[in-house]
Amino acid sequence: MKTHLRVLAIVVFILVIGCGTASAYSKTNMQSVVINIDGAPRMVNTDKTTIGELLDDLDNTIGTEYILNDAEESDPVEAMMTISLTSVTEKIVAETKDVPFETIQRPNVNMAIGTTKVVQEGKNGVSAIISKEIYHGRDLIQTTFVEEKVTTPVQNKIVEFGTTGVINGHAYTNQINARVTAYTPYDPGCNNITATGTTVRKGVIAVDPSVIPLGTRVYIPGYGVAVAEDTGGAIKGNRVDVCYMTKSEAYGWGVRNVPVYILQ
Repeated sequence: MKTHLRVLAIVVFILVIGCGTASAYSKTNMQSVVINIDGAPRMVNTDKTTIGELLDDLDNTIGTEYILNDAEESDPVEAMMTISLTSVTEKIVAETKDVPFETIQRPNVNMAIGTTKVVQEGKNGVSAIISKEIYHGRDLIQTTFVEEKVTTPVQNKIVEFGTTGVINGHAYTNQINARVTAYTPYDPGCNNITATGTTVRKGVIAVDPSVIPLGTRVYIPGYGVAVAEDTGGAIKGNRVDVCYMTKSEAYGWGVRNVPVYILQ
């Protein structure tokens, strides 16, 4: 089989053959043959001796790549024979598809816990799938992916959610369940100076800085607002030590499991 690629249309082939038929009769050794392209037969007169020579002669007028069916180019041309060709065409096609948007959750410290707000609506994008299709006659033989192009960008939906709660009039952004003990400036090993260099006093708490960073303001139910300024050898993980100025107050606190609210 042999394939040829040309840019003219098959219909040009038909017109040219029709125009050239009359002059062809004046030549010697002319034979009439039928050229059948995709089931559409047309009569042509030729003085060529092989099918290959005939097809080469008609190369500029066939106007498409083709496949020679059930014959060889070396076969001789015979009167009233039918030469069947199947056109080979290529099409570039595009199909569109929706690209779904995503919903992005974004914290907002200026909003209360449990509240949400849509700050940007989502819109699906559109992309074009470009493919190349190869046809033999009318039959689709092969489809090859070429590329995907974004024609309309995706717009993601953005939803903000509140991270600030209110406890006894104090806005907080997080809550930690902790085991809370009490100490005084007069306890053994306490030199009245905190780990941050401040004076030990009521309103100071000792924390594990990997859990509650030093300098953090907190609210502890039953104790009030405090600042993480101190550390302690036994204060690890979700442990907090609240400072009282008297031993009776510290003993009165004892040991409690309570939520510690991280303030804004």
